[in-house]
Amino acid sequence: MSKAVQQLKKCLNIDYSQTLKAIHIELTEDDDPSNFQRPEDKTIKFMLKKLDLKTNLYGGDPETVQDQIILDVENAKTTRNQKMRETLLDKALKALQEYEEPVYKVDPEKDLVEEEIEAEKKAFHLNNIKEKKQRVLIANEMAKLAFEENLIHLAFESASLAIKEEWDHVKNHDLIMA
Repeated sequence: MSKAVQQLKKCLNIDYSQTLKAIHIELTEDDDPSNFQRPEDKTIKFMLKKLDLKTNLYGGDPETVQDQIILDVENAKTTRNQKMRETLLDKALKALQEYEEPVYKVDPEKDLVEEEIEAEKKAFHLNNIKEKKQRVLIANEMAKLAFEENLIHLAFESASLAIKEEWDHVKNHDLIMA
């Protein structure tokens, strides 16, 4: 395991959590309480995910379209060939533009009762929101990289994707900063 992965895992083990009573924000159904109890975890977990994708030599292709997009952007950051960088960013941009959010479907093999279905549906919904936020951050990274490479069209399209949604500035300060 690399030193960076070890350090990030140490960060996740530090207990800095707050009780829900200490959070002075009104939570809605679109908010995951753990994001406010341990706000840095989402950033650390996203970095761990990127590191895992970059270092997974024998794991085959990424499992999801979003993982493939993350990997393409990370590879674009590290490649020295400008044409390859442009190709990877263009591929990632097209995949982001064509991305369709998954819809929850009940798995009949699990034989769940109504309460379990509702709990699974809520977890699925919160995961979709988390991934949507990650796509905003990916689009932001793409825009910055494309702008640095003077790929104005790619930078504009990526930035347009990054600002497509409106986010609450109190709850999602990382997205607003991006």
